[in-house]
Amino acid sequence: MKVLFISDFTLEQRSGGAQVSNDIIIKKGRELGFDIKEHHHLSSITDFLSSYDLVINSNLEAISKISPEKLQYIIKMPNSVRLEHDSCLYFNEKTRRDLFKNCKKTFFLSEFHYDFFKEFYGDYFTDVEIVYDPIDTSIFKKEDKEKIYDIVYCGYLHKLKGLNNLIAYARANPERKVSVFGWGDLNTATLFDNFENITFEGSKNHEEIAEILKQSKAVFHSPIVNEPFCRMIGEALLCGVEEIIGSKEKIGSYLEFKNVGYEKFKHSCENAASIFWEKV
Repeated sequence: MKVLFISDFTLEQRSGGAQVSNDIIIKKGRELGFDIKEHHHLSSITDFLSSYDLVINSNLEAISKISPEKLQYIIKMPNSVRLEHDSCLYFNEKTRRDLFKNCKKTFFLSEFHYDFFKEFYGDYFTDVEIVYDPIDTSIFKKEDKEKIYDIVYCGYLHKLKGLNNLIAYARANPERKVSVFGWGDLNTATLFDNFENITFEGSKNHEEIAEILKQSKAVFHSPIVNEPFCRMIGEALLCGVEEIIGSKEKIGSYLEFKNVGYEKFKHSCENAASIFWEKV
């Protein structure tokens, strides 16, 4: 099967949660024998001139800004499915509706994700499937380790991700020690200088984050926007972190975990890439 996979960035270009998930899915597809061509924000428009058995479109914000002429090709591509990672707020209503209505199938990351899309936009999504973000459960798993961190935050530091809420929490709870493992566009080296109870540890790889979560009492996450899944919280729950501090009602992975329990949640994360290709 010849596949065109369209998304703003590859994992080499940006290391966000959507890129991690897409990379795992693409690798699984190639392992299954599919011929997958990746199209990103710098790719040539000539990619759309070939024929494909399947077209998967994912994040399109950068593509729509940098190369808006590509959108009409993407919206009209036959044999398309939508792999939605966020809230798709970057499109106007007509563009969003045209994109989704052209797709033969739509993948959301949680029931919460699908529910807030229906609330925001109406229910015009075709053949909906709920498939979690894939997570490597061989490293993100429960282990009996000493809890050397009080509260951790692991990920992108941005206002929409609740950076100001994290700072406000630390200010209001000086007895709690917050360790931040992340990156961002702000000057992260000096961002927390005035807080004795916040330690900035810099960015870490997946294996390091897994070990940190296994040694953490709590994870803080209080986003401004809805989190369709949230890889950080999903990974923390798999590592057995018992205390989730923040806006849990906005986090898809937490709501799924609460609904289905540890074992079913683990199975769905572990097999998400395979489930995606089975459903597609």
